[in-house]
Amino acid sequence: MLRNFLFFLTFFLLCSCAVGSESATALFTYEDFGPPSMSNEIIGMDWWQWQEHGDSHQKTYDIKVVVYRNISLDEVKKKYPVVPEQLKDYRYAEYSKAVSYLDRLIEENVIESLTVTLKGTREKIVQQLGPQ
Repeated sequence: MLRNFLFFLTFFLLCSCAVGSESATALFTYEDFGPPSMSNEIIGMDWWQWQEHGDSHQKTYDIKVVVYRNISLDEVKKKYPVVPEQLKDYRYAEYSKAVSYLDRLIEENVIESLTVTLKGTREKIVQQLGPQ
C-alpha cells in the first residue's frame, strides 16, 4: 500500500514538473495576428524587415511570429535568427504584450471572422505557453 502511494506521489510530482517547464516559445504566422493595418503595431509590416517597403505587386512573405515567455529576447533571437539570405524572417512578441493586443482586438470585435481568428491565436498561445 505504501509502495503504491509513493509510486503515485512520484508520478504526480514528475507530471507537475513537466507542466512548469512548458515551452518558452510558440510559432505563428503573420496572418494569425490579423491584417497588417492592425498587426503592424506589434509585429511590424507584412514585408521582409530588411526591406524599406513591400513589393509593388501583391506578394506573400513567409513571416513567422515567435511569442515568448520566461525567456530573454536575446535567447529567442538566437533560437530564431533573422537570416535574409535564407528568407527567414521572425518577429518577436512577448507573451503578455501579445495576449493584451489580442484581448483588445477581440473586445473591439470589428469583423466577426477576424475575431474568430484572433481568438484562435490567443487560445493557441495559452495552450502552448500557459495561462496568464
